[in-house]
Amino acid sequence: MVGRARAHLGLLVLIGLVVMLATLLTSAIAPLTERTADRAIAADVRDAGLQGAVVATVSRPYDEGQRIRDPKAVAELRESAASAQRAMPDRLAAVVRPGVTSLTSPSMHLLDAGPGRYLRLAYLTAPGAAPAVTYTSGGPPGPSVPAAKADVEVTVTTDPWPVQVALPREAADALGLQVGDRVEAEDEQHRTATIVISGIFVAGDRDDHVWAAVPELLHPIIGRSDQLTSVSAAAIVSTDSLPDFQLALPFDDLTTRVVFSPQPSQVRWKQTERLMQAIVSLKTSGSRGSSEVSWDSLLDQVLLDSRATVSAAQGQATVLIVGLLAGVTLILVLAADLVVRRRSDSLVLMRERGASLMGIFSELAAESVVVALVGSALGTLVTWLLVGDVGWRWSLPVLVIATLAGPVLATTRAARAADDRRVPANRSARRAVARARSVRRLLVEGVVLAVAVLTYVALHQRGVVGDGDLTASSAPTWFAIVGGLLLVRVLPPATRLVLARARRVLGAVPLVVAARTSRSAGRALPLLVVAVTVAQLTTAVALVATEQHGQAAGALQSVGGDASWETAPDRSVSAAAAKVSSSAGVRAAAAARVVEGFGLASGSSSATVRLVIVDSTAYQRVLAASPLPDAPQLARLHRRADGKVPALLLGGDRDLRDDLQVRWEDTPVPLTVVGVAPRVGDSTEPVLVIDRAEFESAGVVADPGTVWAVGPGAAAALKSAAGTAGTVDVLTDVVDARRSAPLASGLVRLAVASAVLLLMFAVLGVALAAAAEAPVRAESLGRLRSLGLGRLDVRRVLLGELVSPVVVGAVAGVVLGAGAAVVMFGSLSLELITGQSATPGLVVPWWTSLTVVGLVGTAMLIAVAEAARVGRLPLAALLRGGDQR
Repeated sequence: MVGRARAHLGLLVLIGLVVMLATLLTSAIAPLTERTADRAIAADVRDAGLQGAVVATVSRPYDEGQRIRDPKAVAELRESAASAQRAMPDRLAAVVRPGVTSLTSPSMHLLDAGPGRYLRLAYLTAPGAAPAVTYTSGGPPGPSVPAAKADVEVTVTTDPWPVQVALPREAADALGLQVGDRVEAEDEQHRTATIVISGIFVAGDRDDHVWAAVPELLHPIIGRSDQLTSVSAAAIVSTDSLPDFQLALPFDDLTTRVVFSPQPSQVRWKQTERLMQAIVSLKTSGSRGSSEVSWDSLLDQVLLDSRATVSAAQGQATVLIVGLLAGVTLILVLAADLVVRRRSDSLVLMRERGASLMGIFSELAAESVVVALVGSALGTLVTWLLVGDVGWRWSLPVLVIATLAGPVLATTRAARAADDRRVPANRSARRAVARARSVRRLLVEGVVLAVAVLTYVALHQRGVVGDGDLTASSAPTWFAIVGGLLLVRVLPPATRLVLARARRVLGAVPLVVAARTSRSAGRALPLLVVAVTVAQLTTAVALVATEQHGQAAGALQSVGGDASWETAPDRSVSAAAAKVSSSAGVRAAAAARVVEGFGLASGSSSATVRLVIVDSTAYQRVLAASPLPDAPQLARLHRRADGKVPALLLGGDRDLRDDLQVRWEDTPVPLTVVGVAPRVGDSTEPVLVIDRAEFESAGVVADPGTVWAVGPGAAAALKSAAGTAGTVDVLTDVVDARRSAPLASGLVRLAVASAVLLLMFAVLGVALAAAAEAPVRAESLGRLRSLGLGRLDVRRVLLGELVSPVVVGAVAGVVLGAGAAVVMFGSLSLELITGQSATPGLVVPWWTSLTVVGLVGTAMLIAVAEAARVGRLPLAALLRGGDQR
């Protein structure tokens, strides 16, 4: 055993290296997949913001007695928060921050300076230190009673009772209020309250999660039009003024909530299902009517959507992994076949001397186990050093194939060598044996075809879900295998046809090449190795290219151009858009009013749409100057008919187009649908596009709040126009953010790693296939040299014989990989990774064909080296004994 291993040490080391490389990648998949899933879940929870918060609404006991200023109001509020915290399940409490308790009022109309000014009062408290604030004038709110009575219960007879509040500086500037101002406010039921401004402050840490409970505290909402400027802001109530707050406003105007913000870093992929169950259980417990706390949260929906995205990414990763394992299996079998070919004589001799098949299998299995374990151990060690953890699920198939391939092939070879069954003498019996052999081959091919059809149907019925659905995920691999088997079937007749044509051509080289190729065309394994590995490589590259192209297209659709500006609706935005359009490096710009979730109704139907009120002429220029699809029907928006405003509608049912009408600021505006709207943004909702001038001619005002710009200078021009108002989204930043997302970047790294390994295996397959036939080629070429074939012709023969099957296999692999992408990418849920509302368009990079060039170059180098070696051997030695290696 030691001598046999030493004689073929190079091939055994090669097998060990293949096992090591395969194990290095496959053992890293499980830990990296889990970490990537954790990062993706955390990113989705972080992006959800307040939508992912768990909110407890605490009912307040109604006091029908005397109006009493209760100094224990703060303690009672904190006890309510603690009670809500205790009611939360432990697994949910472990992933959320301590609750931010708030007592808030609705937005109240300030009566001192006309309409359009609204103020919301809020008391906020959270465990730990209060958020730092710096008072620029005045001080924190104090009690509305003398200091001596602040800590005792006081019966109140004054109505309305004043409450002191502090304003953020932005809110004070927007509302025009100063320290010491005393203003009257009323709620929706026209019940009044007296508000006293005690101070104006600036938040020390604007990112403190406490402020998120009432966003208007840091970001007052300002809306302007020709008729009115509206401001909606918030003010804070202090611990000292909280008892006054409860007296100043009617009981049913105050709402007590505890907001538990999730900690994204604490949410793990494996616990998301249990978290969803806990949240649903918590929400239903509050709806039964017996609890003092009602619960609400969209965190379960956020986790559900995130799980769907992660599951789709894991399914796509499984497609890549299965393709890689197919390439590893084929290359290990091909390497084992070469080892068996080199040991053929010794195996036959062992069998003839009485060795049992089990004994031969056991000896070779011991050898292969050592090689496989050493290679696997080295790969696992490197993975552990680089990643810090290892997974065994995907590495076990590599270990099993590396262990069994050699012993099984060798035992089969030894069994055939010692087969004492006689060859039938008559022709009909031999034909019956040949037919039986053909039937067995057809049966195997039929099973492979049936499995491929099964996986294809499974893929189209349910797509790829998670990393455990091997049936659907293996469909592209089985597609390539069936294509490779079809190639193996077609190639021998094709080579015989070429041989027949070559006999009519003058010169020995074409005839010899055709004859040699026809003889070796029946070897299925080398052709399968090249075709399947190149097909899986092409599929991996196409997957990455398609997703990256889809991410760019989705980002362009989302942004609406090279840059966009979102701000509060204002008449000045139109002038800013005109200025931006004339800036250097800007090809076009358009201002629009975009309203999400706008209610639309017709005579017999209704829907929620994305309403876009835009300067249609400018928007048409934006579409023409960008890669976005053109919309020539925008020109129809200027053709007013029957007193109705023309509109373009995308989506929605057919009945929605009859007697269409929108209500804008309590003014009904009749519409008539004149065409199909372009898709604006990446929403799946129907889109309604109206020309702004035509819309305002109906007697309404629709100030724009969005500007789209196209051109290399669009981002700079919009940032200059925006200043500190609103937000500017830049296309390149959005594309980079989508491509650097955990799932997208993880899939790219996996695809690149598997593509590199598959390319190495394809090159190795070409070399091993050439090495397997090298002794026979050397012997035949030696005889041809003795018959007068020159050195140049020998090189041409070798080039033709080695390059031809490689070209056929590599080209077939590229075609099969591209075909699998065309047929199957629609079922891989790529849009969940690209962030689009539809499946991205397929992209197969042209440079994928360079794989063919690389493999052909490898075959040419082998041919040149083999020609030089054959040329150095003496003719007499070749004639006496063939290859003398």
